[in-house]
Amino acid sequence: MTQAATNLTNMPISLNQNTLEQISAHAPVPNYERSTIKCGIVHMSVGGFHRAHQAVYMDDVLSLFGGDWGICGVGLLPNDLDNINALKNQDGLYTVLERQASGDVARVIGSMVEVLHAPTETQKVLDKLSDPMTKILSLTVTEKGYCYKADGNLDQNNPLLQEDLKDLSAPKTAMGYIVAGLKARKEAGISAYTVMSCDNLPGNGHLTQKLVLQFATLIDTDLARWIQDNVTFPNAMVDRITPVTTQPIIDIVRDKFMITDKWPVVCEDYRQWVLEDKFVNGRPQLEEAGVQLVADVDPYEKMKVRLLNGSHSALSYLSYLMGYREVDKAMNDPLIAQYVRAYMDQDVTPSVPNVPGVNLDKYKDTLIKRFANPAISDQVQRLAEDGSAKIPNSILPCIEYQLEHGGSIKLAALALAGWFRYLTGVDENTQAIMIKDPRANQLTAAMQVNPRSPISILGITEIFGTRLPLNNEFVTAIQDALDSLNEKGTRETVKAYIS
Repeated sequence: MTQAATNLTNMPISLNQNTLEQISAHAPVPNYERSTIKCGIVHMSVGGFHRAHQAVYMDDVLSLFGGDWGICGVGLLPNDLDNINALKNQDGLYTVLERQASGDVARVIGSMVEVLHAPTETQKVLDKLSDPMTKILSLTVTEKGYCYKADGNLDQNNPLLQEDLKDLSAPKTAMGYIVAGLKARKEAGISAYTVMSCDNLPGNGHLTQKLVLQFATLIDTDLARWIQDNVTFPNAMVDRITPVTTQPIIDIVRDKFMITDKWPVVCEDYRQWVLEDKFVNGRPQLEEAGVQLVADVDPYEKMKVRLLNGSHSALSYLSYLMGYREVDKAMNDPLIAQYVRAYMDQDVTPSVPNVPGVNLDKYKDTLIKRFANPAISDQVQRLAEDGSAKIPNSILPCIEYQLEHGGSIKLAALALAGWFRYLTGVDENTQAIMIKDPRANQLTAAMQVNPRSPISILGITEIFGTRLPLNNEFVTAIQDALDSLNEKGTRETVKAYIS
């Protein structure tokens, strides 16, 4: 081989369908004929997690069996356009970079065979939902994408939801698209699709069903009855730590694996999917790709949301106030690691039901190792985002359980006090904090009323409901923790709380 030819083989290769054979010399690529795959799944909200999780499982299924279980990925938000275009330019292909202590592993995923941007391609999305080929509509729209209130009911005051209720021909929300698609199928006499939530919500299938039926009832009671009789909403627990893709990740994919990918995804090497086997119109052979198909997801979901997601939130606010910006660096501080484990053991574990086949102590050991993984180096601020949507699902149920059963809430109260202190918008080094939350203005305004009292923020019933703020033990525990954070600082407070 000439020197010129050698140099050519070491040049990064732009990722698309035509370059897969070249890329296969550097990383595994799909082994199936993508052009023959039809979309049996429409997925709402194409972000890093879906592409590192469900789409990887589906890539495995297609590799094993082929079939028409390709994914049509839909970007729901106007600001999704650049990323959707990046995927379109790559024929839906992207690289998954798994990072572990022993090294990086890259793999090209091909299960997303079509990509659409809902705000600019609304009719194409609606056509895809009414296509008989579509068997499953799946969701990773995050907690806020479901447009629901703290009491678990549809938030009819949500302005985007109100637009959908007035005009379902151009939906703005996931709820709108779900119901518009089902309405079209009912009217055309086409079998319904399964609606499969893959978000971190308690009983995500049950909740999605409830919200869809409430929305449909406001549109057409006959349609709501048809959905009740013909659509299934399986519950699921999903797990894989997936940080935001940054330029350094794009550079690693290019420099180490010779792939020029405009939007790769980075994740840990761990993944888990526990899924209720409840599909109305067929499903892929997910169990052959490692998915746990079970009759009852509830114990697995409570375990994961309360121990993993709740601990993520608990450590994020206190770590940020202490000056940490990377999760692994925070977790390598013995004080924070001890706090997280004590929080899990004392305030969370009693609220977790028996989980078939799972040793909770080993599960918690694994979580600590995953959080501290230096190869992932997730951002503390990413974990701190959207607290008003995450905390009611991951922390408050543990507190309610412990109050009812006379258990400890001290470390959970400290986590909430850390969130309230974080919402004042300034850390302990007087550096400004960017608050990213769907209720950011309401939260920061509540803390400005009196930064040393939790009363105003506890009055936000959409987050805390009406019972907890009236519980003396709960309010006192938070006030004590907030007082300590303000008077002693975060490090000394955490030290006192775990001693």
